[in-house]
Amino acid sequence: MVCRRKLFSTWLSVVCLALSGSSAQAQTAADTGASSQSTQLPSIKLETSSSSSSPSTTQNGNTDHAFQMWTPIFIDVPLSRSRKVRGYFEASPRLGDNLKGMNQLLLRSALGYNFNPHLSGYVGHVWVGNFQPQFLKENRVYQQLGFGHMLGKRLQVLHRTRLEERFIQDTGGDCSVRARYLLRLALPLKKRFYAVVSDELFVNLNTVGNGPVSGIDQNRIYAGIGRQVNNNLLL
Repeated sequence: MVCRRKLFSTWLSVVCLALSGSSAQAQTAADTGASSQSTQLPSIKLETSSSSSSPSTTQNGNTDHAFQMWTPIFIDVPLSRSRKVRGYFEASPRLGDNLKGMNQLLLRSALGYNFNPHLSGYVGHVWVGNFQPQFLKENRVYQQLGFGHMLGKRLQVLHRTRLEERFIQDTGGDCSVRARYLLRLALPLKKRFYAVVSDELFVNLNTVGNGPVSGIDQNRIYAGIGRQVNNNLLL
């Protein structure tokens, strides 16, 4: 399998981040892993976003240039009266090749626990279908921790670490292990608008035959402006 390795991609899109009054709350619990304040997340949250991606580099060194659109939908729901146990589901179709067709589909589910208003952990599974240039499927098991805190009175800082065990079709059944670290900053603006920037580094920890090689896999830099319409809808 030829595995794409995006060394640098910039996203500029509508963001999925909750705001409450003059302070910023974490995106979706399973995505961010933690909230920086004690306010509980909505029982069910539906979110959509789209983005464009910069050039990507394939394993053989060739560079692909293509506009992409990602339109994920997230559902986050409490599974206990204390709201500490969380269930999470995500469907993320991704259009690629200059929007000529669906390039990838991710279906993610996870079970999480909020240890306190700042720290939470999740374990989950992701099914990935890659449709271009030919269909290849992938199953991932992952574990993550998220820690959120305020810097000053307005700026929210989020740290998220995730470890993924990836089982990719046509790689002989070997497990590819990938580590991810996300740093995210969110700043509330006027009239429920907010600005957010983030950087997430992906590093392959081992080499799999006919698959990912060890080293830096991706570095995603993200910037966006959004608005919270109500407690359950974010744009």
